[in-house]
Amino acid sequence: MKPKIYLIALLGVLAGLGAGILVGRLERPPVTQTGAAKILYWWDPMMPDYRSDKPGKSPMGMDLVPVYEGQQPAAGTEPAVTISSAVVQNLGIRTAKVERTDLMPRIETYGTVALDASRTVHLHVRRSGWVEKLYVRALGEHVEKGQLMMEIFSPDLIVSASELVREVLHGTPEMAAIARRKLLAMGVSPPQIEEIQRSGAVPDYIKVFAPRTGLVEQLGVAEGMYVQPDATLMSIVDHASVWVLSEVFESQLGLVREGMGAEVRVNGYPGRTWTGKVGYIYPELQSDTRTARLRINIENADLALRENMYATVRLEGIRRENALTIPDEALIRTAKGDRVVLALGEGRFKSVPVKAGITAGERVEILDGLKDGDRVVTSAQFLIDSESSLTAGFERIQGAESPTPAMAEGKVVSLSPDDNKITISHGPIPALAWPAMTMDFTLGSGVSVKDLAPGDLIRFSLVQAVDGSYEAASIERLRPAGAAP
Repeated sequence: MKPKIYLIALLGVLAGLGAGILVGRLERPPVTQTGAAKILYWWDPMMPDYRSDKPGKSPMGMDLVPVYEGQQPAAGTEPAVTISSAVVQNLGIRTAKVERTDLMPRIETYGTVALDASRTVHLHVRRSGWVEKLYVRALGEHVEKGQLMMEIFSPDLIVSASELVREVLHGTPEMAAIARRKLLAMGVSPPQIEEIQRSGAVPDYIKVFAPRTGLVEQLGVAEGMYVQPDATLMSIVDHASVWVLSEVFESQLGLVREGMGAEVRVNGYPGRTWTGKVGYIYPELQSDTRTARLRINIENADLALRENMYATVRLEGIRRENALTIPDEALIRTAKGDRVVLALGEGRFKSVPVKAGITAGERVEILDGLKDGDRVVTSAQFLIDSESSLTAGFERIQGAESPTPAMAEGKVVSLSPDDNKITISHGPIPALAWPAMTMDFTLGSGVSVKDLAPGDLIRFSLVQAVDGSYEAASIERLRPAGAAP
């Protein structure tokens, strides 16, 4: 009898050892043969965007899995999605072809009409005197080049004019030439000097003429005033050409160049357009608005554009020929980069990263990530992209069909009936591409845990809820905690 007893005892020990190995495998994730490979980060395969520099749990309650150097998943490798035709129709999913077109980028911005500083002149006298006669008395008055503006009595000018008369009548040509240059240096006009030489009479007043055509923008003189060389008597601005000072965002600065065409419109003249060119790009960037200032030169022959008018500006960029483009509505812009949803055909879709270039109207240039002839989703792409980023597969999106449960085995770690939660340490789940881990699950409708206890070995099924989390749809106890297999 003793050999039989020893044999039964040995079998019991081996059975217990086997159960311990099974429980150990369920409790711990399989060890990857990485040797001394460096751990880059810890992540949750169900939440690819969530990463941590240390072990722990993800926001979904799953144990974080280490990712070793050389084994990290490639960026932007979300799986393809299969969507039933009924869902495609219900969501109103539309697609467009990736094609090559010519792009003419345009920038829409605003500006303000300003005076052309290069067309402004100021009137000064070069000798002190008194304004005896003033012929222009109002701001904004239009004057022509050569128009008589005022007459000034100046003793110094009278003396110099007398010297010219004397040298012309009794001196030498060389001395007369010196006297003429002296009057020119004092600001006397050449026609008036010629008149003095011809008549041989010394004028009572020196005449001041308009040096250019324009509008009187500043008037600092009146009849009878005593004036000196440091005083500005008048400022005349030629309005036949004006500036439009505009701004573009820092991100648009690469599309702007000096000499590029511009169209200007103002509210005061609906339907009318002025054309010009960017004459100068200011070197500094506005620190408060992060914009760059432009100066646009506009011809204004009829003087319709006036200082401080608000204007809308359209800048014509450099034409891009044969560019690979997609509709602008197809591009998904995120802080981590640009993406599109690629239509693979037969109800299959995939979110892929792209490198976007310039935008012109309703088309955007694609520099990398797509090829000519591809089709991209132009509506409901945000829903598809979100689904692609959150899951490891899209087979669960099948219209009205019920989701297929994923079966697994594991060990009950803890129970929270009041919170409708169960924590399970499970082995790998191939159907979901999950490694072995410990995580929390919500209990599905009708699932009871009153007969379960921590340590029980169970078989359970998982289905995905609407919010993307997984819930235990059924639980079957395989063996109570501590029971022999």
